[in-house]
Amino acid sequence: MQVLDRVDPAEIRALHERGEYFWLDLHTPSDDELDTIGELLGISPLAIADTKEFGQRAKLDDFGSRVLVVFYGAHGDDLVEVHIHVSGDEVVTVRRDPCARLVGARDRAQEAAAAARTEQDVVFRVLNALAESLRDLVDRRGEEVERLGDAAFARPAAADRQRMSRLRAELFRLQQVVVPQRDMLGRGGDALEYLPGLQRDADRHPFRDVHDDLVVTANEIAYQRELLNEAVNVLLNQMAGRLTILATLFLPLTVVSGFFGMNFGWLVRHINSAATFFALGVGGMVLPIVVILLLLRRAGYVGSNADR
Repeated sequence: MQVLDRVDPAEIRALHERGEYFWLDLHTPSDDELDTIGELLGISPLAIADTKEFGQRAKLDDFGSRVLVVFYGAHGDDLVEVHIHVSGDEVVTVRRDPCARLVGARDRAQEAAAAARTEQDVVFRVLNALAESLRDLVDRRGEEVERLGDAAFARPAAADRQRMSRLRAELFRLQQVVVPQRDMLGRGGDALEYLPGLQRDADRHPFRDVHDDLVVTANEIAYQRELLNEAVNVLLNQMAGRLTILATLFLPLTVVSGFFGMNFGWLVRHINSAATFFALGVGGMVLPIVVILLLLRRAGYVGSNADR
């Protein structure tokens, strides 16, 4: 088995004519190079046209003796879209972004090229590398969700609150990618298993292991989204509690100021000294606030008990 990372028409034609299985991994190929690959390998023009257009959903299109799989992996914090053309004679992967996991799988396949490698082993390496890269990304997100969840019960900084908002969107995007891929291998994986050269007599095909990994990853994303939603709810409840305390403090002030602002004759005649002003005017506002604060502290809404 050969592993290639560039378009060499002469070598590709020779391998194809000999029926020698190979893996061609292309990073940012031109449209002309894709057209050349399509002509050399007999890939459907519809499949080549699909590969020229990125930003597609995860899918598996059956072209008879070939299938096109659009599958997502991850590199760092970014999603990587990979178009995989699979047949019983070769596998061609096309991507526009780097993917360390996929390159690592390609390098390991290159090192082991002298060993007997089956077609299904190569396809499994590709799908498994992409699924593992997604799991790595989800695991990192999980650590961040736990940190933000702990911060929500303390006093999170503005940056933490902003990160919660962005992370909710990122987890939703991840779920949109992982769940369709999980379902695709659960339902449509048979189209891969029964391609010429990929057939396997064993009871369990290795592609099912990729499906199982995606099931675990999808469940982890759902769990992280639930934790993050709980953290956001805690923040909202804390904000509502603070607003309630603020309204409680201003309620007696509104009553007192409204009373003294009605200009009753008695008030006008008797509040005519500084002592009376401070006793009735200022004291009438300070005393209710002090009493309410003491009651709130005793109930645990303010002070040291409020953080527990």
